[in-house]
Amino acid sequence: MSIDQRPVLVFMRGLIRSRYHWAGFPDRFKTQYNVIEVELPGNGYRFNETTPSDIPTMMHSIRHQVREQHSGPITVIAISMGGMIATEWARQFPEEISAMHLINTSLANISLPWERMSAVGFFRLLACAGSLLKLERTIYSLTMNRPYSLEEQNKWLSFAENHPLRWRNVFIQLLAASRYKGPVTAPIDNVFFYNATHDRLVRSGCTRRIAKRWNKPLLTHPTAGHDLPVDDPEWLEENILTQLESSPQR
Repeated sequence: MSIDQRPVLVFMRGLIRSRYHWAGFPDRFKTQYNVIEVELPGNGYRFNETTPSDIPTMMHSIRHQVREQHSGPITVIAISMGGMIATEWARQFPEEISAMHLINTSLANISLPWERMSAVGFFRLLACAGSLLKLERTIYSLTMNRPYSLEEQNKWLSFAENHPLRWRNVFIQLLAASRYKGPVTAPIDNVFFYNATHDRLVRSGCTRRIAKRWNKPLLTHPTAGHDLPVDDPEWLEENILTQLESSPQR
């Protein structure tokens, strides 16, 4: 069981990102909820491990992390590839997920490849091979629209130096995300979507199409980029809390 009786929120990051890259966003929920931040093998604090080769296997790794801490139902807040992992979890074990809040995500069977990742973004990431610091700077420029301070940049670059991605894991994650096909109908009832009009990595229409296909609500940020929790954490916190309060965990 959980440490106390408060509902449990599980936070999942996306492609080649660590729980570190939430930049404190989960902390905003800790007064009302128990928070679990998971880490995919190969990313961040687990950089020495090998990333599983497909989304279902990634899901089982993440599920095991959560089940070690909590055996009851959870609400998942996930971004990008994390949304694919959450979707697979809900598809295989729907009774374990009370709700999903999915941010700037996509599915291979609902959007076209060049919509799910811009060609410019894809080739800019590939061009970083051999330089993890160049990769980190490229990720900033592709995923965030607000100005970020030199202090922020230095902290993230320092984290990248001390937790270096293996290029094999980068390519595994790119390939797994590009291939993942999700359910054509919502795997659970309570699903909420959030996207950003000016996402320069993944077209905002990708999330919009899933929301439409699943017949679930979508909220759209007018100026933020792909990394919405870092670009405008206040907006996202407010809207997720509104949905959490209107559909409490069972």
